[in-house]
Amino acid sequence: MSTPRIIDAHLHLDPNSKFYTPEPQLKHLLKLMDRLSIRHAVCTDHLSMYEGAGEGLRNLKSVYEESGGRVYYLGVYHPGRAAACMKTIEEAVLWPGFAGLKIHPSFHGISADAPVYDPVWKFASEHDLAILTHSWSVSDYNPAQTLSTPGKFERYIDKYRNVRLVLAHAGGRGNGRHEVIRLINQYENVYTDIAGDIFCYRLIESLTGSISPDKILFGSDFPWLDPRANLARVMLTDMDNSSREKILRENALKVYKIGK
Repeated sequence: MSTPRIIDAHLHLDPNSKFYTPEPQLKHLLKLMDRLSIRHAVCTDHLSMYEGAGEGLRNLKSVYEESGGRVYYLGVYHPGRAAACMKTIEEAVLWPGFAGLKIHPSFHGISADAPVYDPVWKFASEHDLAILTHSWSVSDYNPAQTLSTPGKFERYIDKYRNVRLVLAHAGGRGNGRHEVIRLINQYENVYTDIAGDIFCYRLIESLTGSISPDKILFGSDFPWLDPRANLARVMLTDMDNSSREKILRENALKVYKIGK
């Protein structure tokens, strides 16, 4: 690509106390973006994952400015701190660079179908915002993943048909991916991304053989993974250039309505 055009639609910034991330700062991200022709990114910060929308979200506003408008950001809704989160999100929706909302039922320990998520879905519906959520399969070594299995989102997908939901990580490994495929084929407002360590054989071919490439977004999960890991999977897959462009760029523009 002669000019930077790729959009990394799922990454993070700053250290995480639960995982070792060697180079999690903005300067490292921008260096990689320049090297890999990544024009824009959509970011969630780790502080917000622990505390919900608040100081971390305000820091991301500064990240957007420091990056020259390249790194957009999401407001994290923590269902255990719903009122405080919504107050900050209601303020942040007017900030430059604010691109949508993020939920993580497994991390926050509250099932995706719980009534406490209704305020964030309602807000997304009223403000034409996308929601990015963690999704995964049932895991015998990580029981909290049951809180984010794709089928648990269906009550809200069906209720808020105008909210674009991105089921991150393609539902993980195993049955979660089959559920993501079912939901995408059943509901117009459901998408997925390939962020994370879903190192399954011929993942992209499997997804594009079951769902439209219009519904798949490229994501790296930086700084846990180098963007080249998942970028290579898209670049080396045998697909037409139009489909590749959708996955690497056009779908993120449509879902998050970020700058071109």
